[in-house]
Amino acid sequence: MIEFSNATFRFGDKLVIDRFTDLIETGEHVAITGESGAGKSTLLNSIVGLAIPREGSIVVDGLAVVPEHIRKIRTLVGWLPQEVQLPYDTVLEMLQAPYKYKANRQQKFDRQRYEEAVERLGLPTTILGKPMQKISGGERQRMLIISALLQGRKILLMDEPTSALDHTNTQRFIEYLSQLHDTTIVTVTHDTQLAESMHRQITLNKL
Repeated sequence: MIEFSNATFRFGDKLVIDRFTDLIETGEHVAITGESGAGKSTLLNSIVGLAIPREGSIVVDGLAVVPEHIRKIRTLVGWLPQEVQLPYDTVLEMLQAPYKYKANRQQKFDRQRYEEAVERLGLPTTILGKPMQKISGGERQRMLIISALLQGRKILLMDEPTSALDHTNTQRFIEYLSQLHDTTIVTVTHDTQLAESMHRQITLNKL
């Protein structure tokens, strides 16, 4: 469960989001939509403490998003930001990397699960051995999606996850998400196809 109570965000003197209140239930799939500059990514980032409201509060799985709880909250969240730096030689190395982090050390990398996910998103399993520089933008995006999905977190946050996908691969992705009944999903998107597949939409307006 993610609860926003009168959350207000400013950048300098500019008011971006004013007294936003909403309750995202456990297992709910929600799209954050709206025009550019309306604060969509700010709202998403605030769930993991990357944006802090000037007023109001945010609670994630019973934990207030405050400095002393942020590390714990991040262990609950799979995160796919819009811009990702990938300093890895191969696709397999990129997928294995999160399991080296302290928050994931109790989990083990299961190659079979990743191969199954790769096939479900329309790619050959041989892609795991490819150099990162040899895969396309759409392939790269699908591998990032798989990495976020298969860490088994209670909450999945995504910022424009289908931006590099064509219609067919977006549909494959949507079908995959639809089976994640126990995962709370919040995604920022301009993609009507993805937004309409969610349980509901939160639309932000530029102030």
